[in-house]
Amino acid sequence: MTMSINWFSVGATSLVLLLTCGLLGAMFLIIKLSSDDSGKYKVIKDMVETLFETPAHLRSSPAAKSEADNKEAAAQSAAALEPFVEACPACGDTVTESHKECPSCGLRLQ
Repeated sequence: MTMSINWFSVGATSLVLLLTCGLLGAMFLIIKLSSDDSGKYKVIKDMVETLFETPAHLRSSPAAKSEADNKEAAAQSAAALEPFVEACPACGDTVTESHKECPSCGLRLQ
């Protein structure tokens, strides 16, 4: 038996393998450049951060974040301390802030 070589298949396979190796090499290069701390490739690093993280111009400062957290916690604690009288969503019986469960149907309220 003679084995004939299909040159088109060989060429197409070689081209696909060459492109795959090129893309893999480019990915490693981008990762190496974006993790460089020297500052030479700041533009590439900013592009990668924009794609995969929150961009620097959208990040909130730690002081603003803690202040917002404090305001939210104060609002939640104030809401928790305010007395209320409402109807149970399940049975319609009256419940207050002191009830963890509805006294008539046992529905958990908090």
